[in-house]
Amino acid sequence: MKRSLASLSLMVFAGAMNAQPPAPRPHFVPGGNPDAAEQRFEQRLAQNLTLSADQQNKVHTALAEGRVLSQGMGEKMLALHTALNTAIKNGDEASIDKTAQDIATLHQQEVANHAKTTAKIYATLTADQKTKVGDHLEMLGGAGPGFGRGFGPPPGARARRGPQPQNGGQ
Repeated sequence: MKRSLASLSLMVFAGAMNAQPPAPRPHFVPGGNPDAAEQRFEQRLAQNLTLSADQQNKVHTALAEGRVLSQGMGEKMLALHTALNTAIKNGDEASIDKTAQDIATLHQQEVANHAKTTAKIYATLTADQKTKVGDHLEMLGGAGPGFGRGFGPPPGARARRGPQPQNGGQ
């Protein structure tokens, strides 16, 4: 009796799990259309900051210039990671050091290019729009992987559930 009751409970639970709606799709879909993602970003930015047509054009231009600056970096980074994996498998510490340095240099260039694009976008904003952005410059970050999150909670923020720990969680 206990075994059949446990089996029945398991089947009901499995059925309930299958009845759950699918999880929402993330904003960034690997292999998705980056142009469409950037267009959605520009639309959200225009809507949330109430950008004028002139500002929208400047944002579009800044993002296009950022794409030009970043052109080919993804392929370079992939090649460097492949080289790093080969060096690891071969136990070649000198190649590991060199490749890690090359990755760091390329990453520095990516961060600088992204910051320059964000600065161009920020410069187009009115004082009221800058106040609305505040310290959340990530909202100007666009659709590039690893850069900015657009609108929403800041990185690392989680929905809090249940009672919160007292005294800093100690």
